[in-house]
Amino acid sequence: MKVIILAGGMGTRLPDSAKDIPKALVQIHGKAILDHQLELLEKHGLKDVRLSLGFRADQIVAHLKNTGRDRVEYIVEEEPLGTGGAVRFAARDLADDFMVLNGDILADFDFSEILRAHEPGSAMIVGAWRDDARDFGLLDIKESKVRAFLEKPAEPRSGYINAGCYILNSKHFGGSAEKAFMVEKDIFPCLAESGELRAFLHDGFWQDVGTEVRLAEVQKESAHLKNDT
Repeated sequence: MKVIILAGGMGTRLPDSAKDIPKALVQIHGKAILDHQLELLEKHGLKDVRLSLGFRADQIVAHLKNTGRDRVEYIVEEEPLGTGGAVRFAARDLADDFMVLNGDILADFDFSEILRAHEPGSAMIVGAWRDDARDFGLLDIKESKVRAFLEKPAEPRSGYINAGCYILNSKHFGGSAEKAFMVEKDIFPCLAESGELRAFLHDGFWQDVGTEVRLAEVQKESAHLKNDT
C-alpha cells in the first residue's frame, strides 16, 4: 500500500527547534522525525512512500539524498493546501487505497496489524488514548466505528483522539473543496456521519511533537526510540 507522509509543515509552534529547518527534520534522539517514521514503515514492509512537501522542501529532498533514501517519492505544493488538499494532491493518481501519516507524530504503530484490520475500499482512522484530550478533541467510537468528531473538551477528559494515521481512497474526496481544506473538518466528519469511518485503536506509545513542550516531553520520555530499528 502507498503511504503518504504529510511533511510540508512550517513548524510555527516550534520556533526554536524548527527555526531554520522544516518540522520533519527536527531531531529526536539524534534522528529526524521523518527518519523515525520511515524506519518504522520499513520494518512493516511499507516502502512505497510519497512525501507531501511544501515549506523548505529542498532541505527534505537533500536530506533524503544524504541518507540514501533518494528513491522516496515526493511532491511539492505550490501553495498551502491544508491537510485535506495536501492528501488529495498527493493521491491524485492513486486508484487504490492509501495510508496517510501526519509528519509531526511519533508512535510505535503496528502497521501490519492496521493493514490486516482494514477493509478494502473503506476508510479507517487510528485512535490513540489520551488521559487528557483537551488539546486534541475526541473520537466518538461505537462498535469499531467513528460516529462523530467531538470538539476539544473544556475540562480534562480521557478518550481516543485522532492519532494522525488513516487509510483513505480518492473516492472519499469527491465532494471536497477545490483547493485548501482540512481532512479533519471537511472529510472525516462526513464519513463518520454516513457510517463509513472505521476505527483502529492503538494502545502503544504515541506522541504529537508539534510544540516545544511536547517535543521536550518526547525527548525525555521516549528513550526507546533511540533503538527502535
